[in-house]
Amino acid sequence: MSAADVTTLALLNLIRLLSAELVAGEHRDDLTKLIDAMDRQLNATPLPRGIDVNDARAGIAQARELLRPYIAHVRSQAEAARIRDEAKATKLGEVLPSSQTSKYLQ
Repeated sequence: MSAADVTTLALLNLIRLLSAELVAGEHRDDLTKLIDAMDRQLNATPLPRGIDVNDARAGIAQARELLRPYIAHVRSQAEAARIRDEAKATKLGEVLPSSQTSKYLQ
């Protein structure tokens, strides 16, 4: 494994941890909004001058592919947190809003 591979894995792990904290941690931010924002930011990635447009598209597509399993993991964490929240709300007699599924990064 090269240094670049380790760098990529470290960054993906950081994204996973931050995402999990946002959607399954204390604040419970919306997973759909997070995924949509990540998708928008991938499209807005600043590229160095002179990069071939096909190379740029391939790189962004590869980034999406690398992110998919991490997003799936965070999605399962968010679902588990939602189930816990619903169970807790049911005990307290509250009703929680339902969540939507994002079409991005799936």
